[in-house]
Amino acid sequence: MSIFLDFDGTITAKDTVGELANFALRVRAAEGQDLKREWDEVVAAYVGDHSAHVHDYSPGTEDRSLPDQEIEFLRCMKHVETRSLGRINDCRLFRGITPEAFRAAGRDLVADGTIKLRPGFSRFVRDRVDQGWRVWVLSVNWSAAFIEGACGELPGVEVIANEVRDDGSVAGPAVLNPPDATTKEPRNLTNSRDKLDAMEAVLEAEGLAARPSVYFGDSTTDLECLLAVDRGFVVSDREDSSLLRTLRRIGKDVPHVRDQGATGELAWTSNYEDIPDDKFALS
Repeated sequence: MSIFLDFDGTITAKDTVGELANFALRVRAAEGQDLKREWDEVVAAYVGDHSAHVHDYSPGTEDRSLPDQEIEFLRCMKHVETRSLGRINDCRLFRGITPEAFRAAGRDLVADGTIKLRPGFSRFVRDRVDQGWRVWVLSVNWSAAFIEGACGELPGVEVIANEVRDDGSVAGPAVLNPPDATTKEPRNLTNSRDKLDAMEAVLEAEGLAARPSVYFGDSTTDLECLLAVDRGFVVSDREDSSLLRTLRRIGKDVPHVRDQGATGELAWTSNYEDIPDDKFALS
């Protein structure tokens, strides 16, 4: 009875991280600060680290033919994400921007068409909530408030994501940082394992671990969750997206949701209008 949806590229038609950063750059510019060069350096450093990890990792892409091999590759990328977050924190682009401002930015960017939600998303979520499904948005995005605004603050939908502190640093969600945690190192939500751990922690806390669960995602950050649930939906505009190619490379069949053979654990769709309602009928 649980549905988890990624945000960027899954609920939205495109990734929104750039728009989130542009909003913050406009805030800084209004204060007389031009941080574009510093931000471009943050982005370039991340791209370089990511490319180096892909290039240097062994076994290489085409030699990873098993799910466990791909999962290990994704988990080993954690240091790339952690270093990037450190640069973001040092840049202080988000310093002093309140959750209310992030929420309003998400709402406004959808209203003016800068950010587009995938067709049928709002109706799909409302229908599932009315049917009794619990719905969460689970994202590695830097601002849960931004996501809330962009999604229209739909009733019955909870957002699990990072959040921006007053000093501009990005902090992980409470579900990954419980008060009784044995480790003193704060944990951000950045990769596929973080997402899986967050999803499983929520299901356990809500007493839903043994009930049906569904996941929607568009990137390899979603791979572990897609493989862990009862039914996974890959959201993509084309049948050869990076995630779909990865899943097929590791032996997973992913037909289009409207194909007659789409009765297995995985299927793909480009929108929420093509998903038959009977797949979510609760007995």
